[in-house]
Amino acid sequence: MKSISNLGRAAVLGGALLFSNAALAQQTVVVASFGSLWQEVLEKALAPFEKENNVKVRFTAGSSADNVTRAIAAKDRPDVDVVMGEEMTFAQGLQAGIFTKLDPALIPNLAKAVGPAKMGDGTGVGVIMQSIGLFYHTANFQKAGLQPPTSWMDLVDRKLCHRVGFMHPSVSFSYYALMMLGGGKGADIPKGIDKVVAFKDCIETVDPSGAKHVERAQLGDFDIGVLAHQLVVSLADRGAPLKFVTPKEGGILQFTTMAVAKNSPNPTMAQKVVNELLSERVQAMFVEQFKASPVVTGVPVPPALIAAGAPNPADVSKFIAIDGAQLLPDRARLTQQFVRAMAQ
Repeated sequence: MKSISNLGRAAVLGGALLFSNAALAQQTVVVASFGSLWQEVLEKALAPFEKENNVKVRFTAGSSADNVTRAIAAKDRPDVDVVMGEEMTFAQGLQAGIFTKLDPALIPNLAKAVGPAKMGDGTGVGVIMQSIGLFYHTANFQKAGLQPPTSWMDLVDRKLCHRVGFMHPSVSFSYYALMMLGGGKGADIPKGIDKVVAFKDCIETVDPSGAKHVERAQLGDFDIGVLAHQLVVSLADRGAPLKFVTPKEGGILQFTTMAVAKNSPNPTMAQKVVNELLSERVQAMFVEQFKASPVVTGVPVPPALIAAGAPNPADVSKFIAIDGAQLLPDRARLTQQFVRAMAQ
């Protein structure tokens, strides 16, 4: 009986040791994301991946600018593995040299991504895409006998004086609107600024953030503005009388981006996380949860969502792609120019 007892204790100790070693072997991959609903969806989406790879994915929450600024500050000793953002912040990180190349061997799903989603000469990739265009308050337009907007130029049309909402150009939606008002190219932004400044007597306030703009749009503080399609669709689903419009000059194709930090603590697993986020299973979840479009082929997009303004992955050429590297160098200067001119 004594020998059996010893064997039993040895088995228990051996099992505990194996469990301890397995726990110690588990990697923790850190993803700089956006918190709130984004984190909830990502946690659910990556749960099977965590189990299959004996890895824990931890998230840090911040805006696109927060994420890349943090990564740049820690570039010599990175504390995140995957950095999420958008075209302009991705370009900022690329310029600072904080990203490493994506490895097609570890990210086979990269081959399925639509062309414009691949960024920075193989350094970054979009995870979802959206269209930036106009939205309008359907009830107020109908009450005033106004026709729905059709053009970016409606943002500076005096028949809509005191009905237009603007955001600070530090918000990418607003910066791209200035580009479209000027003519549609990066070099046209000064012309766009001039048009808005000439219209400033018709502008009540300039919202400091996208969140404030969304809040005021729901309250009906203004009747027309600029947002991404999925924000407008989500607000409409919750009862707000808002509708998205792709302007006749074209909607802006915008991506939520992801890139792997150079010298990240877990470089191989970080690449695998990117691959998982590009999988058809996860992409389909993003379509459902975010009302956004997938960046990989093979994931269906509901026809009603495309009709509501979502980009069709099969025909992204209809939208205007953003070159963040081209727009970034002048952004701070032109933003200051806009602010000074509006304050005069």
